[in-house]
Amino acid sequence: MSIKAWNPEQEANLIRLYVEDDNKDVHELATHFGKGYRSVISKLVQLKIYQKPEVEEDDKSQTVKVMLRELEELLGMDVDGTNLNKKENLQKLLIALKQRLEDGKTNC
Repeated sequence: MSIKAWNPEQEANLIRLYVEDDNKDVHELATHFGKGYRSVISKLVQLKIYQKPEVEEDDKSQTVKVMLRELEELLGMDVDGTNLNKKENLQKLLIALKQRLEDGKTNC
């Protein structure tokens, strides 16, 4: 016997909040129901009412690589690759930011 993650009352409440109250924030809904946001998305998809959030045109052109290059230009430094999960890249970025902030304080 399987255990249902969502009972009928929760499903009805989710439908009401998502459709009638137009609450499309899956993170907020997840907190409300005490569930993960992926569980909320899965349930909305299963109910055939999920609407994928639209990304603004400005956000589409802002890839990680583009943002990283912009940071490099602003800070006058190079970060190898585009992987900000690499500790070395984050350390370089942090050091450059600290240095830039310190330089800004001493020039004031």
